[in-house]
Amino acid sequence: MAFFAVFSVFPVIYGLYLSMTEASLLVPPQWTGFANYRAMPADPMFQQALGNTLIFVLGSTVPVWFGSLFAALLFNQTFPAREILKTLFFLPVLLPLVVVAVVWKVLLDPVGAVTWMVGGLFGKSEIPWLYDTTLAPLVMIVVHDWAAIPFFMMIWLAGLATLSPEMTEAAHLDGAGPIRTFWHIELPQLKGTAVLVCALSSIGAFQTFTLQYVLSNDQGGPVNATLVLGLMIFKEGFQFFRMGYAAALSVVLFLMILAVTLLQIRLGRDAH
Repeated sequence: MAFFAVFSVFPVIYGLYLSMTEASLLVPPQWTGFANYRAMPADPMFQQALGNTLIFVLGSTVPVWFGSLFAALLFNQTFPAREILKTLFFLPVLLPLVVVAVVWKVLLDPVGAVTWMVGGLFGKSEIPWLYDTTLAPLVMIVVHDWAAIPFFMMIWLAGLATLSPEMTEAAHLDGAGPIRTFWHIELPQLKGTAVLVCALSSIGAFQTFTLQYVLSNDQGGPVNATLVLGLMIFKEGFQFFRMGYAAALSVVLFLMILAVTLLQIRLGRDAH
């Protein structure tokens, strides 16, 4: 409890205090009340970071939910070399996200391997994957989903392992096909797993930082097209030395994550 209080509770409380001050790494905090929060709506960088974060969360949750569920249903079947293929599919999860980002940054060079593979389809020999304001945010989502889907697939597989085989067999005996059996028998039993997948993926998407820090041009570029709240907090605190404003951004991000998580849990309970 003491360890938890020192390394978790105290930083949270101190962060709340800093969010109501004008503080830097060089000047002691000066109390300003809610000034940092009142400044956010008029801050164009905050508006852009918030929009970019919401777009990233949308692209990094919904496709992950359905993609991981589909992969779990596929690997839940019996077929040759299933365990080997499952292991290969799970390999991205074993790598630190920094390593994943560095590898993809090499692959996504304008004249790199990805351009070599798909450039011919568009008649281009050079594609600015990370330097285009439209392509760069999409690349962040694709790389994230590529690394996240195998992890959540394992959670779905754990949920599928707890299903009652008697109910499934009874549905088959009554003439229900695979789709109807899954929709009416198996999926209702996976609601707890679904809430867990939704909550964990949403929290991770809101907290995204590593991909944007490593992959993006100029940490959030081009033209702040990949600037998300996590990256903005880092830049405000450790580049611009506005620790009070960075703490206020952290509180706002925390409240957003808390609201989305509580909503998902509530919807999961209502579904029961």
